[in-house]
Amino acid sequence: MDLEGLKKISSLMRTNRVLSEPTRLSIMILLFLNIRMKFTELQKILNLTPGNLSSHLKKLDEQGYIKIIKGFVQLKPATLIEITEKGANELKMFMKDLKIVLEILDKSTS
Repeated sequence: MDLEGLKKISSLMRTNRVLSEPTRLSIMILLFLNIRMKFTELQKILNLTPGNLSSHLKKLDEQGYIKIIKGFVQLKPATLIEITEKGANELKMFMKDLKIVLEILDKSTS
């Protein structure tokens, strides 16, 4: 691969450092597909400790990508995580950039 291709890949992967982290990207994809999920559902699916998941959610919340809603589900306390419009748009842009990276990599191996 030429130097320009490497620079483009490096630039694209730095455009969103929050979503470049695999666990946060996984959280966002799950929320994009489901819109809203319980904290405990995310924890089980991703096999994370409560503290680890909370840390990732805090970073996503600080960016305005998610909303954390405390409430009750079937009379039991629950924490719901919901993707915001900003979060959905940022995820789509990140995935478009990732597609460009994959296309560059594919061309370099052809």
